[in-house]
Amino acid sequence: MTRNPLIRIWQEADIKSIEPHLLIAGSTTGDCVNCKEVGISFDAKNCPKCGTLFRYIGTRISNSVKEAKRLRMKRPDLILIEFQDFKSAQARSKAHGFLDGVL
Repeated sequence: MTRNPLIRIWQEADIKSIEPHLLIAGSTTGDCVNCKEVGISFDAKNCPKCGTLFRYIGTRISNSVKEAKRLRMKRPDLILIEFQDFKSAQARSKAHGFLDGVL
């Protein structure tokens, strides 16, 4: 059986809508970005602590096609995001919020 290749698609997104629904994958379990709960099973549809519904998944391993394929196999129902892009956008958003309050 031939699998379709993974390709990146850039899309503008509001990080505030992604943040509360993001599961960060480790090697065996994940972390909830919303409440910082750790050790969450990849099978979990919701965070066991805060109840958030996971819609997105990312990993701290940057630019790894192998890792992306692993996550797609484990959770094909979630949208895979590049975590480094998310962190950069999050930092820019916080900086703009800080500067808006100062200026």
